[in-house]
Amino acid sequence: MKAVVILPTYNEKENLAILIPKIFSEFKGIKHDMHLLVADDSSPDGTADLVLDFSKKNKKLHLLLGKKEGLGVAYLRAFDYAIDKLEADVMFMMDADMSHPPELIPEFMREMELGHDVVIGSRYIRGGGTPDWSSSRKLISKTGNLFARIIGGLKVNDCTSGFRAIRTSVYKKIEKSHLHTRGYAFLTTLLYELIAAGAKIREIPLVFYDRKFGETKLQRKDMVEFFLNTFRLRLKSSKRFIKFAITGATGTVVNLGILFMLVEKLSIERRLIAPSIALEVSIIWNFFLNNYWTFKDTGKKSSFPAKLAKFHITALAGFFLNLVIYNACLQITLLSSLLGRYDFLAAQFIAILIVMSWNYVVNVKWTWRE
Repeated sequence: MKAVVILPTYNEKENLAILIPKIFSEFKGIKHDMHLLVADDSSPDGTADLVLDFSKKNKKLHLLLGKKEGLGVAYLRAFDYAIDKLEADVMFMMDADMSHPPELIPEFMREMELGHDVVIGSRYIRGGGTPDWSSSRKLISKTGNLFARIIGGLKVNDCTSGFRAIRTSVYKKIEKSHLHTRGYAFLTTLLYELIAAGAKIREIPLVFYDRKFGETKLQRKDMVEFFLNTFRLRLKSSKRFIKFAITGATGTVVNLGILFMLVEKLSIERRLIAPSIALEVSIIWNFFLNNYWTFKDTGKKSSFPAKLAKFHITALAGFFLNLVIYNACLQITLLSSLLGRYDFLAAQFIAILIVMSWNYVVNVKWTWRE
């Protein structure tokens, strides 16, 4: 397994002079092929020259230069280089200010060996912390992290940690157009997309110490982008469910319409045969709408027949659940007393609402996800 530790830098010469030797010292105890990639935004302090001097003695140290366009842009550039040029199986995200201890790199790799797709150094689990931060900074950080979890829907203890290891095969599932944030909000955007891609996530304790040399790159505009992006992530996750619900609503109309025609006009048996036919027609209807609208930007590697088969298998389980709920509702005297002979329509409507949640979760996780 080949792993590439990526350090995005801008004016980090003092820190790198200490950090690079420390990282390679940790590499010696790891059995995998370990590389270090410095993605420098053309620092005026001579950061690139320092890296070049080190690289003359170590072929596993690489330098990638670019314009200063933000943390997200630097990481995307480095990810492409690590995948295309270095053929990385694992990519590390790590700060160059020595706040992320290189001593954790071997533990990250052990977690990768156990099959995790994303390993995060977490300040907010047992064993982690920020011992040299002021009370106000701790409050701001925890508030931002809590905001990302509640509003952004990110079910991770430390959503904003920049110390991570990512399996390349999972990263490749993400559409590049979704990673458009340029500043520190890139951290939460990437995490959201990795979770959506089905990544198995593991958090390990991180004791985070503040930088000793240089100045922080975090600016007010980064904080504004972070909070706005958090709302965008929530809207994005909700938007897909809204589309799924609209599709389900149109499928419900199709289902009920077919059921009415079969029972009322064709006198087909109403407990099994009629609802089964109506359900199959609505399944096909829902599949086409979901495939070309709700999930049009996901699951592109699956063939059309494969997705249709998965959708049917999912719907089949929902079908049996639908029948159980449908027939149970037919036994409710309140429905028959209120609706008379049309109680079967209400029974089917209730069953569809309950089964919809099942269908959404399974289709998101399986049908339209590799």
